[in-house]
Amino acid sequence: MGLFDSLRKMFAAPEPEAGTAPAPSAPPAPPHGVDYDDDRVPAPARKKIDAILAALEEVGAMMDREQVQAVSRTEIELMRDEHLPKLVKSYIDIPPAHRAEIFRKTGKSASFILEESLDTMKGRIDEIARNLAQHDLDAFSSNAAFISRRYSDGDPFR
Repeated sequence: MGLFDSLRKMFAAPEPEAGTAPAPSAPPAPPHGVDYDDDRVPAPARKKIDAILAALEEVGAMMDREQVQAVSRTEIELMRDEHLPKLVKSYIDIPPAHRAEIFRKTGKSASFILEESLDTMKGRIDEIARNLAQHDLDAFSSNAAFISRRYSDGDPFR
């Protein structure tokens, strides 16, 4: 056994005993410790949060297929990992007895402002998705036109 093999064994993680299952890993903690299903979040807002999370997943998958500018990818990651959790957490953290103060200052309830903010965020995600889909539509149209020209009965060199 060489020096490197000895070092590798010395610093390697201990192997599990035969017949034992590896310890299950803990589920990832929600961003910023926010529970989107918290009872303090109004039900309509929870539905919007679920729609936003689903849309973020869909857009993320679309971005993985495409060559996407880092700016768009960063914007989506910030929405998912920072902006959405911070928005919801800041709503949850308002003591219920003091939510009326927001209405007095803005003329809108805290839950209305939360839902309005969620709608704004969803609108931006939808815009990004439309832009990505447009790229797919353009590529499909281009490929269909090529096939039509290439394999039509007409002159293949036009």
